[in-house]
Amino acid sequence: MTISRRTLVHGLGAGVLGAGALAGCGEGGMRGRRGRRRATTTAPTAEALSEPDVPLVIGQIGANYGRMASFEGVIAIAIDEARLDVNARWGGLFGHPVEVLERHVMQEPGEDLTDAISAMAEAGATCVITSIDEESLIDAMPALVEAGLAVIDLLTTGMTVRATEVQTANLLIRLSPNDRILAAEYAEIALGSSSDKAGDRGTVAYLSEDTAQGRSLLHELKQVLDPRSGRVVDEQFYAVGEFGAVDERVDAVLKAEPALLVFNGGAEAAPFLSALYQETLDEGQRPTIEIPARLSPAATVDYAQLPVAEDLVPDCLTSATGMVPGTEMTSEQENLLLTRDRELLETGFGYGQHGYDAVTMACLAAQHALAVEGTALAAALPAILTGSEKCGDYDACRQVLRTALEADSRATIAYSGWLGQLELGPQSDMRTGEMREYSWNEANALEAGTAKGFEAPE
Repeated sequence: MTISRRTLVHGLGAGVLGAGALAGCGEGGMRGRRGRRRATTTAPTAEALSEPDVPLVIGQIGANYGRMASFEGVIAIAIDEARLDVNARWGGLFGHPVEVLERHVMQEPGEDLTDAISAMAEAGATCVITSIDEESLIDAMPALVEAGLAVIDLLTTGMTVRATEVQTANLLIRLSPNDRILAAEYAEIALGSSSDKAGDRGTVAYLSEDTAQGRSLLHELKQVLDPRSGRVVDEQFYAVGEFGAVDERVDAVLKAEPALLVFNGGAEAAPFLSALYQETLDEGQRPTIEIPARLSPAATVDYAQLPVAEDLVPDCLTSATGMVPGTEMTSEQENLLLTRDRELLETGFGYGQHGYDAVTMACLAAQHALAVEGTALAAALPAILTGSEKCGDYDACRQVLRTALEADSRATIAYSGWLGQLELGPQSDMRTGEMREYSWNEANALEAGTAKGFEAPE
């Protein structure tokens, strides 16, 4: 039985108060002391529950520069595939197709997004999916808040976004582990090091693009290391796209001789690690120093498929571990994305899961809230991940909610979609979730990723 646009009354009459309670109310009941009647009021009635007869309209903002450019294509495809699934396979939402507005793609940092955000709001959007950098998101928040848009951000991890001076009005939800989670992970590796071919336990060399996120991660790393007798022994920043002299950076790391190297950049990681590895080889071509490295998502690519492959020393990446947020990709997910772009076999599927789930989560939040307003969506998004009924796709989860509604009741769901099981914390940053770890073989080809869980530090 359908409930679309049909009013359902959630009674607070006898079914809630009970016949016995009602018997003592009204004209002849509820007498006060000395036998006099108390003044009575009409019993409260609940507001009617109904599915709104309005479509959900979602805006989207991406970026084609810096680390975001690596994932722009796959995110755009995943968002559109989720739209197609929700509408074509599962009949939309509230009796209407879900509308995803044309993607606005930033081409350079510092772009003013005010007009683009206003245009989305005028087109009916109440939610926007972003995959932009920290600085741009911070600058855009006043316009997003003024427009009342719920914001589902896929990429940012920097804690600058959560600074007290950044007013988000509780509209911002982030689907990637933040820098506190990443820093705790890296620090544990360095503090647990016992290799006799690496530096002192707890020492870290840090190379990063000079961005708000890069500075944020270094700060959080020091916050974990310093109280535990660890330290950052070498920190190097470089402008996006301008790595500079590789040999000088290699010399600085070898001089510091850390227990762990954290490379928070892009594909420039491979030529650097190749040069670093070359410098550690003895006359028998055996490494005298082995510094494990942790690479960011933008650096976690299949270098054997890139033009740089022929310039890389064999084995130069075997001590490195890459990371991309999300659980293990299924063949069904990969094939769905590959039907739109075969080049993803070379460039990877990073954050594709985020793009797909952002759409389905927005739809389920609307179904949970029975509303499409931005404030209602933002409030409902954390709730749809931690309810009592587990479900794995939009159709199954919506059915749970609608079946309960048909029975004059409410249900709660725990959606576990493309990203796997996750929860949001008090600020709507990720509290628990999964991330895929990757390694490289002797030919510098990317091996299959393995998912592991994480939890935000207390």
